[in-house]
Amino acid sequence: MSARNFHASAPASSANLGPGFDAVAIALSARMHAQVTPARRFALHFTAGAHAPTHGGLRDAIERSMRRLGALPGVRIEIGNDIPLGAGLGSSAAATVLALGIAQRAAGNRLDRAQIAALACEIEGHPDNALAALYGGTTIACDARNFLRLPALRDTVALLTIPQIDLSTAAARSLLPARYARADAVFSIQRAALLAAALAAGKLDSLREAMRDRIHQPYRARKIPGLRALLAYDAPGVRGIALSGAGPTAIALLERQADVRRIGEDLRSFFTDTGIAAVTLRLRPSARGLAVRDCTHPRLT
Repeated sequence: MSARNFHASAPASSANLGPGFDAVAIALSARMHAQVTPARRFALHFTAGAHAPTHGGLRDAIERSMRRLGALPGVRIEIGNDIPLGAGLGSSAAATVLALGIAQRAAGNRLDRAQIAALACEIEGHPDNALAALYGGTTIACDARNFLRLPALRDTVALLTIPQIDLSTAAARSLLPARYARADAVFSIQRAALLAAALAAGKLDSLREAMRDRIHQPYRARKIPGLRALLAYDAPGVRGIALSGAGPTAIALLERQADVRRIGEDLRSFFTDTGIAAVTLRLRPSARGLAVRDCTHPRLT
């Protein structure tokens, strides 16, 4: 058992980016933090804040993930969270990766990222958010062993528009059909290939077309009023727009010099015009995934 205090954190992420369904994700600059100190028995607490959990779901998820590596260790964990919960921004994956990292470090082990990757993908059920939270940058993945990590997108602003509606991942997945028309499958395959190539080559001007999709967004849009029109929005500096993960958040990737304030007002209006309140959050793509470091002070940083 480690006798030292340590700090751990994992990032938010946005998955799919349109046609990269369950395969593509980018890490974002908002993070979930944990301050860990030795204790006689396991204890888990959450600091107050705009994104603190309001029920026991996050606590249960963290404890379940830690138990995958053995009994809960004798530590006190203080969690501070900057990631909107239940919004399609990878809070579940961040919590899972963070919990596994804490469990390994609390046992006195060095981080085994391959083990964390395998367990996180199994727990989450798909590799996109899990690997972005673990490794940072941009990940394109089939599974925990077959993936590519690309650098974080450069000169890019990630503008998140978050409507104040509830849409769980399970509910969002239930909206998808069991079968697809061949034309829709081909449409999305073409754009998924273009998306991966554009991200790998840094050809971000191709993202507008590459982030179009017919596999999940049209079906989820039925439960997110205003989303269909929002996805068609265009303005100078907008590289591409997609539903973030299962939603209901929309992500717009912008050039750094774009008029973020005006674009944010435009994007919010697609929801507010339907009577749904919405907020925008400006983040940046992040190169940092799971980070664990020893520290001497037990305060969150």
